Amino acid sequence: MKKMILLAFLVCNFLSLSAQIKQPVWYGDTLGPWSVISFEEPTDYIHIVPSTQNLWQIGIPQKPYFSAAYTLPNAIVTDAMNSYPINNQSSFDLCIGDFNSNWGYQMDLFIDFRHKFDTDTLKDGGYISVSWDHRQTWMNILDDTVPGYYFWATPSHGLWWGNTNLYSSENTLFNGEHGFSGKSNGWVHSCMAWYNLPVKHPDFFTLPDTMFLRFNFISDDIDYNKEGWMIDQIRIFSMDLGSGISEYLSGTKKAYVVPNPLKISADVTFDKTYSHVEYQLLDPSGRVIMHGNPGKCSEFTLNRGSLSAGIYLLKISVNQNYSEVHRIVVQD
Repeated sequence: MKKMILLAFLVCNFLSLSAQIKQPVWYGDTLGPWSVISFEEPTDYIHIVPSTQNLWQIGIPQKPYFSAAYTLPNAIVTDAMNSYPINNQSSFDLCIGDFNSNWGYQMDLFIDFRHKFDTDTLKDGGYISVSWDHRQTWMNILDDTVPGYYFWATPSHGLWWGNTNLYSSENTLFNGEHGFSGKSNGWVHSCMAWYNLPVKHPDFFTLPDTMFLRFNFISDDIDYNKEGWMIDQIRIFSMDLGSGISEYLSGTKKAYVVPNPLKISADVTFDKTYSHVEYQLLDPSGRVIMHGNPGKCSEFTLNRGSLSAGIYLLKISVNQNYSEVHRIVVQD
């Protein structure tokens, strides 16, 4: 009986929300517009730094380990066919400037991506730098201390939620920079988050108040015959963290859904790995129209399939003793 009352309450609230012309922002919602860079079409967000030794290419990877992109067919990779050479430094920039340009970053910015890497451990590798002065100066994301812009990389900072599967201060490359190195275990899903961001101007190629990220790859003077770094599906989005941000970040919410609204699919990512995960997708009438049992996982993909455009409820259950409900918006 309690479950029926709870379901009725959720559905009634859901129908009430659906009837409104302007949908409210829910706690934990992805705020639009959001951007996805899958390297299948040209984009102004990506700029490969001009250099005769720059290895970064957008294309179809054709190496033993880098055998396919995450979203077929293209990825950005340190040479699509060959191992990386010695004494190399290659970079490409991610230009954040016009994201949510009409109304700022909503006080937070999330950037995630899928990547593989294959380098000599703690020697060659890749690292990410940020610039707040139109690419005049750069600092490693772990060292981002510019007043007013808050990158939280570890739990010791307090507000660390959103930064996952990144390198730490213990991962140092041959030039002293902290970065990714070694061989990844397949595709890695990494996410970066900044809080309390100012409004940025949309003209990011001419004005000096724009955030840039630079993905750097370096190699020393020993040839290890390894494949380098490959990146795909870079996503830029904001989330409504609500007024109770400290409670939210401390673990009250266990899952977040990106992108939302979704057109093809969305990734549901958890704050840690759970031994048992299952989910149900409900339509406005409360009917279960999709369900799944990913089992033990830290994330899973929710595919749209044949769903019509509209608003749905996603009920996620973990370890058979906790569940939470997310509003899902499907768009054509």
